[in-house]
Amino acid sequence: MKLYLDTNMVTYFLFNRDELACNVREMLFDYSNLLFASSVCVHELIHLCQIGKVLKESKGKGVRIDSQVIIKSMDDAGIGLVPVNERHLSVYASLPLLENHKDPNDRLIIAQAISDRTTLLSSDRKFEQYQKFGLDFVFNER
Repeated sequence: MKLYLDTNMVTYFLFNRDELACNVREMLFDYSNLLFASSVCVHELIHLCQIGKVLKESKGKGVRIDSQVIIKSMDDAGIGLVPVNERHLSVYASLPLLENHKDPNDRLIIAQAISDRTTLLSSDRKFEQYQKFGLDFVFNER
């Protein structure tokens, strides 16, 4: 099965696996599944690392992550990178702007998953709202 990881899932998978629910952990470590992340996730994760919002645990305290290691870490973990294409942007343009969810990065990641007919894993419960628009979604209950 092909799986898309949201930004928070990439972060947890790479740097803080304690945040992964058992069912999600099983999916991520099932080697018959293929893991992917949007280039939007990578862009967002690099930014969050640069401003100190993403930390990894080391000896009981949070340590800043060097943003330059993100792409290599993803590659080492077997997470493929999916660039945004015209088809993704077309689905993005067709998604309604929901009153309680206007994050453009999230909406574009959701559009990619819908367009590619790929299951999206996230800890953001608001993603559930997009199931009626074709999103196959698995919630990571932390």
